[in-house]
Amino acid sequence: MLGFHQEMTIDSAPDSIATAYMNVHETLLLFTGIRFFWEGQRQLLATCLFVKDGPLSIRAQYSKLVDPIRRFLVFAKGQGHMVHILGQEKTGKFVDHLQLVGRQAPVRSLFIPSTVYVREQIQHRTSGGDPYGMYTNYGAKVFVKMNDYHRMVLNIPTGAYNREPTLADLIGADRILATLRSDSQNFCGAGSEKCIEAISVNPNILRGWRLHAMPDSA
Repeated sequence: MLGFHQEMTIDSAPDSIATAYMNVHETLLLFTGIRFFWEGQRQLLATCLFVKDGPLSIRAQYSKLVDPIRRFLVFAKGQGHMVHILGQEKTGKFVDHLQLVGRQAPVRSLFIPSTVYVREQIQHRTSGGDPYGMYTNYGAKVFVKMNDYHRMVLNIPTGAYNREPTLADLIGADRILATLRSDSQNFCGAGSEKCIEAISVNPNILRGWRLHAMPDSA
């Protein structure tokens, strides 16, 4: 059982249960589509992108779904079938943080924060307790700056939990990020030093950032 009953009393239920139900429902609906292709047209999975509104995370007692999701993604990748999943956050602490520090980041670049960065720079909490997202997240945070007007907080799965994910750890990241278009200039190529040099422009603002160039768009 998912545990909705744990939030209810005999004659009432908190507003939070509606939010929890919506998140669980969206997650199950997302994987219903994935299961459809997995069981019937597995060869087409690599051509699909499954998009979820909001973070790739499930909290509280519902987080029991996270581990099976991670194990499936690892298994699918091991079988040679990349499952492309993307979540986008439009509000919250991560979006607020990107709007603040992303101003000094170079255009057409991305940053993947580690759990230490999240704890120190976004959550502003001590080192005690479990690492961020250890039991709740099935996607890593990715800060993307397309240009001076378009910045996004994306979530892309890594499969197994990873405290310091890199671009290579994100499942299908090259194809997912290539779907993000820019109307100005082409994305700088992988390994471009132009994107890395920005770290030294303002080390106070970009503290801890490990920048990557965006891949070329398709």
